[in-house]
Amino acid sequence: MIGLAVSVVASTVGCSDAAGGGAAVERPGAAPERTTTTRPPLPPSSVPAPAGARVTQPSQPVSGPGSSDLAHRDWRVSSGGSGPDAWYVFEPTAPRPRSAPVAIVLHGYYEYSGYDSVYELIRHTVLGGSVVIYPVWQTGVAVPCPGPFDIEPCMRSALAGVQGALAHLRAEPGRVQPDLERVSWFGLSFGGILTVNLANRWRELDLPEPRAIFLDDPHDSGLDGLGEPSLDDSLAGIPSTVLLECHVGAEGLLVEDPNGGCNALFPKLGHIPSSNKAIVATRADDHGEPALSSVHGVCTSRPGEADAYDWNVCWKVWDALRAAAHAGERPRHALGDTPEHRATGTWSDGTPIAPLVVQPDAPIRP
Repeated sequence: MIGLAVSVVASTVGCSDAAGGGAAVERPGAAPERTTTTRPPLPPSSVPAPAGARVTQPSQPVSGPGSSDLAHRDWRVSSGGSGPDAWYVFEPTAPRPRSAPVAIVLHGYYEYSGYDSVYELIRHTVLGGSVVIYPVWQTGVAVPCPGPFDIEPCMRSALAGVQGALAHLRAEPGRVQPDLERVSWFGLSFGGILTVNLANRWRELDLPEPRAIFLDDPHDSGLDGLGEPSLDDSLAGIPSTVLLECHVGAEGLLVEDPNGGCNALFPKLGHIPSSNKAIVATRADDHGEPALSSVHGVCTSRPGEADAYDWNVCWKVWDALRAAAHAGERPRHALGDTPEHRATGTWSDGTPIAPLVVQPDAPIRP
């Protein structure tokens, strides 16, 4: 699947999901300056089972991390900046808090506008009580950077998006103010590589200290060599106190580059205690309908398309990591090889879904 030339970067470099497209909820070309919309959220998202299916996926839990038990009923969406330096900001409302933790979400390659690929993750995070900052960072196949051959222009655009969004919030007292002592990062695929490098350089870039990081199959494409050469040579700048979890799909990147992604990242994180990090893997499970996939992009979910791996893996871990980092506590639903962390729910006939494989270090070989 990995291509051999820059001309195929659009279809191979850390795609946001398998489709790489789809109708957008909001689809501007270059994000307009400081526009704001308020839109009522969709009802609880799930993929409907096919008619006549005898065994189906579980519903979203009603309590705990990853659940539908959320503090807010609405959100406010703003956008600003231009080109790859553009950004979106999502604020919780109904009720509107005075301030809130910040979650910075970086999409994968090939998401030129809008935020469809991680719509449901953003929606869940915002209604749970966080401000989400979503840098656009890319507007074309090689704009602003030609994939892994020179990642720095994409780094600069992602940084500009974060800085622009924070400035926008702080400039208006009526906005939910960002709590810069509680900042977490989510990075998907190529956006995972950007996330790691930005978190590594947080001091020199004058960014808030990262408290929690969740990565979904971080990957720079392999076009410039295997093993994620776009990662900074040293990652010692990532705080040793951070809570970090890196997810791989057994049918995804591991098939193409068994030593890439999380397996390439973890040897560079020796300064982070084993108790503060985990490498985990989902496995495909077709016991019921719709089947659960572990291809690249498990944590992507377009509007109305979240499934059991979203709320029982991605959102559960994301919620648990951030809550633990903010409270200074140990999470039961993330990091450690605990029953709460491994559990991914049960099919409608009571059969457990394939549990999460959890390790404190690489390599992972599910």
